[in-house]
Amino acid sequence: SVKRVSRLINQMRYLARDAVVTREAVSLSQLVDEAYKEACKNQPTKSAKLQFDNGKHPLVVMGDRAALRHALAEVVLNAIQANTADARVSIRAQTESDAEGNGWVHIEISDNGAGFTPEAAQKAPAPFFTTRAVGLGLGLCVARKIVEVHQGRMALLNAASGQSSTVRISLPLNSTPNAHD
Repeated sequence: SVKRVSRLINQMRYLARDAVVTREAVSLSQLVDEAYKEACKNQPTKSAKLQFDNGKHPLVVMGDRAALRHALAEVVLNAIQANTADARVSIRAQTESDAEGNGWVHIEISDNGAGFTPEAAQKAPAPFFTTRAVGLGLGLCVARKIVEVHQGRMALLNAASGQSSTVRISLPLNSTPNAHD
């Protein structure tokens, strides 16, 4: 379908980038809302309930709005696809300072699916890894690339095999991402 081809082109475009194209202050709650809607457009056969907890603080991140939205949408779509018929996606954001005093926002996207096996958790962010019959296995790879270009990190947290999975995206607060030369 046209949607799948368009998504693939976007994925390839983001994989090829090594710098942030535009940089702006982005409301995290707006970004989550937009990413959820984008993910649902790519998975129209399933409806998912979204729960978002930003710790009652309006959080703002600096970066390329379209790229960050795409990264979150890829992770949310992965969560929707992993879920059972009663798909539930939970997103939790919290801030933290590291030992050097740098501020971080941690965005945790959890689902109510079966979770990653230990082997799948290691391989999932790699390009072309998938456990599904459809799809190319680029979603989490693209998300990780976008996050890293924004000087962030992405990790897969698994409660235990057979339980829900959580993807944690950590982005620096008050930092300048790699600017486009």
